[in-house]
Amino acid sequence: MNTDEQIVSIVQQFFQAIPHCRILKMEPEHASSEGVVIKMPFNEELEANPGSGIIHSGAITTLMDSAFGVAACVSLPGFETCPTIDLRIDHLGFPAPFKPVRCFAEAYRVTKTVVFTRGVVYQDNRNDPFAHGVGTFMRSGRTLSQMAKGLAK
Repeated sequence: MNTDEQIVSIVQQFFQAIPHCRILKMEPEHASSEGVVIKMPFNEELEANPGSGIIHSGAITTLMDSAFGVAACVSLPGFETCPTIDLRIDHLGFPAPFKPVRCFAEAYRVTKTVVFTRGVVYQDNRNDPFAHGVGTFMRSGRTLSQMAKGLAK
């Protein structure tokens, strides 16, 4: 079993290594064996309609895929990389304008080949989400450090 300290370290490395996570300024707020919370700040370049203050659903999808993916990676003993197989999202409403959003994600089942994840996107209260989803991720057998070395080339 991975310690929470190891999980925090891996999650931080993951978000520093992935270019789109850096561009969208995603930041881990919490990481443990229970799941992760990733924050994405409001940015006017991400607005669905200029001046609306509403973050575009494409950016929300990217946040969810990244959070679900890192939750899958850290659920495994060797912190394997886990490419997305499938991601399903229900948008329940709109986020409040001009505010950051957060995604809670957890891995709830792990098999020899697939990790199953679920989570919600919210702003202030996890029990009041504006989107929720499930994702499946393939176990690659490659560690995150092997992936980082490949990205550095």
